[in-house]
Amino acid sequence: MTLQALWESIVAFYEPTLEIFSLWAFGLPLFVTVLAVMFIVAQKFETPLTLRSLKQAAFPTDQYDHASSRVDMWNGIILLALGFPLVGIMAINGLAIADNVGAYVSAEYGARAPLITSTWALVAVQFLVYFLSVDFVGYWVHRWCHTTPILWHLHKPHHTAETLTPWTLFRQHPIEFFGLNIIPAVVGGAFTGLVLYATGSQIQPGTIAAITTTAYIAFFVIDVFSHVHMPISYGWMNRIVLAPVMHNLHHSMEPHHWDKNNAVILTLWDWMFGTLYLPKKGETWRWGCNDEEYGDNNPHRTLRGFYFDPFKTLWRHVKEGESSNL
Repeated sequence: MTLQALWESIVAFYEPTLEIFSLWAFGLPLFVTVLAVMFIVAQKFETPLTLRSLKQAAFPTDQYDHASSRVDMWNGIILLALGFPLVGIMAINGLAIADNVGAYVSAEYGARAPLITSTWALVAVQFLVYFLSVDFVGYWVHRWCHTTPILWHLHKPHHTAETLTPWTLFRQHPIEFFGLNIIPAVVGGAFTGLVLYATGSQIQPGTIAAITTTAYIAFFVIDVFSHVHMPISYGWMNRIVLAPVMHNLHHSMEPHHWDKNNAVILTLWDWMFGTLYLPKKGETWRWGCNDEEYGDNNPHRTLRGFYFDPFKTLWRHVKEGESSNL
């Protein structure tokens, strides 16, 4: 697919129509209402419910005025300005990879007769396969970031956050940020290509924007909610979908919580592979990495430390490894 054809498909998808306008006109107020209800339910008010108390519950000053939160915000602004357009391109390239893999396998082993004739069913299958494969790979990449020493040095700054706000979603070292998005998109695209071959189908240009937009909106919304400071639970659904309380616990500095709840969206993977931790009733924890790197000793209290400390600790790790082999 040429860049011009790709651009035309995106423009066609986003062309203002009555259906899209109706979706936004209904969906946006509903989204805001649900968000407000979640805030109200999660907060136990001891004073009369007012706009001021609701604002304090949603945006507490101890969270948003903290040095940790300021690093999150400024790094987030930089990533939003420079990184997210590239992530969008990578996401679309993931489906371009799927199309190319499907075409290559068909050329090597012969085309298969279409198994699905309904357009809606075909788009649903393609979306589910891409979504599940990207989320599955995202789980393992995140888990490896905790268990592989070299990857941990880049991921560690995300866990030195001492507050949680939606900005904490963007508390990713730039190198980690691109790696965490490139690998799932490429692997998910390749797997989706194999499914295209198995079903005898191909991705139509007009559906590329629809599939990627829907998938990544889902990733973004759940990722934002998973970093709010309130321990919102989905009840028994915590075993399936990442609720804020589950990712709250993932940021805990208590040793028995380390490396738990690695899900990006579906905690189903944690449940299947033994990393799920369901918080007990009344259980509390502190946010941060460990007691030695907390407060004034946090090496990532500034953007300078956030960007450069991982390289220093990685170099120290490599040198110590070399010394141990002498």
